[in-house]
Amino acid sequence: MKHDESFKYPRLYVEQNLSHQAVIALAPSQAHYLNNVMRKKDGEPVRLFNGRDGEWLGRLEDLGKKSGNVVLEKCLKEQPAHKRRIHLFFTPIKKNRQDWLIEKAVELGVTDFHPVLTQNTEVRKINEERVRAQIFEASEQCERFEIPTLHTIGKLDEIWQDWPPDVPILSCLERFDASALKDMAFKDDQDIALLIGPEGGFTREEKEKIASQTTPVDLGETILRVETAVIKALVLINP
Repeated sequence: MKHDESFKYPRLYVEQNLSHQAVIALAPSQAHYLNNVMRKKDGEPVRLFNGRDGEWLGRLEDLGKKSGNVVLEKCLKEQPAHKRRIHLFFTPIKKNRQDWLIEKAVELGVTDFHPVLTQNTEVRKINEERVRAQIFEASEQCERFEIPTLHTIGKLDEIWQDWPPDVPILSCLERFDASALKDMAFKDDQDIALLIGPEGGFTREEKEKIASQTTPVDLGETILRVETAVIKALVLINP
């Protein structure tokens, strides 16, 4: 087996510690996926990661419809050094569009998701279990080594309460006199946060308060949908 062929093998997140010859029990959903969807058999290779111990190669053992194990053989990649945290404050949107937002934000490096409620937020609740499942799946597929954190939904005014002063919050404000985000430069190790508004935009009162508590930025001349604004902002701060 060649090392460069390992990318072909299924990659799963587990919570257990990973080490040589460790036997890792699969969750029922993972066993179902490997057995019934991927049609894998005992002895076939899989990759596991837990956000702490790097990525490991293992072999399936006792795989059934709802259970199975992975016997770890070797570490394929060491856990990379942490660079920085990227916080995303976003307002919940309709299900299909939010699914896309979460997936792409994971791929583009978001480490912390902070759903927030504003005056014009149409969707007032978030299915945390569903979003966490999307975060796990996106992390597995894009080969990230850590799992982003989903924080509890909160109100807009709660964002800057106890927020660390050394982590700037860049608020993307439409129709507002602000510096262009594309012209700003950031250090690779600088923790940073983005605030993206709702579909109806921030109210005048919200903009005034946001501008006094954060760094307003401009994403360009066009008015973007929430998920598009998220992607553009992330690309600009994390090229």
